[in-house]
Amino acid sequence: MKLLHRVVHAVLVAIFLVASPVDATSFSTDQSDLWWIATESGWGIQLVQRGSVIFATMFVYDSSAPNGAPTWYTATMTSTDGVTWTGDLYATAGPWFGTVPFNPANVTSRKVGTMRWSPQTLTSGTLNYSVDAVAVTKNVVRQTLALDDYSGTYLGALHGSATGCSNPAGDTPPFNAPSATILVSQNGPAITITISILGLAVTISGTLTQNGQFGSVSGSYTSTGGEVGNASVSAMNVQTNSLTANFSLASTNIGCQDAGYIAGMRSR
Repeated sequence: MKLLHRVVHAVLVAIFLVASPVDATSFSTDQSDLWWIATESGWGIQLVQRGSVIFATMFVYDSSAPNGAPTWYTATMTSTDGVTWTGDLYATAGPWFGTVPFNPANVTSRKVGTMRWSPQTLTSGTLNYSVDAVAVTKNVVRQTLALDDYSGTYLGALHGSATGCSNPAGDTPPFNAPSATILVSQNGPAITITISILGLAVTISGTLTQNGQFGSVSGSYTSTGGEVGNASVSAMNVQTNSLTANFSLASTNIGCQDAGYIAGMRSR
């Protein structure tokens, strides 16, 4: 990417003047979310991840006729590779919810089987579980409650690289660019993301899609270096004080394929 290539030269001194940060480590993409099947609305599962551990709460219905009674199961699953989580599945029972005071000593639990969680993509996964020898497999996706609001100005950094440029001199090995400003303007699903570094800028415009806690954008981009092309942004996550996202740019005029990620703290 011509712009990234220019940025590399612009920030080269800054990169050498500061200690190169060690890449932050995280066990995996956060699996925490509500997960469901849109055509099977009425049951679902909630996953809460902390490190290599996922706590699952599943709300389903039992086998009683004519309509199954609401019931729920829990599992604490662990992983060693961030690819598959497994654990025992339990059914619990306890005092009526209106009992005051609630006595946890009256809560009982029974192991009914096992559960396995296997994420397939950022937004989909396969759930396998068994209850009293009945095996179930479900392909689920993150459940969206509402579009998140990504609007704001963020001060942070960019990590990126460029390959496949028509002029090989434009290819850029992976690099870190500090002192980035990320401006996000949003009106419903219409969104514009401008990433500026030392007076150079890339502007991505497109349509926002929300999948659980993550947003994605499909659209196009322009740059102050004259480059244009198609753009996609994934794994967008906004918090009160921060924004993170992955990006991919495919130039239609100089052939560069760019990929990387951005992170920034909100400027108030």
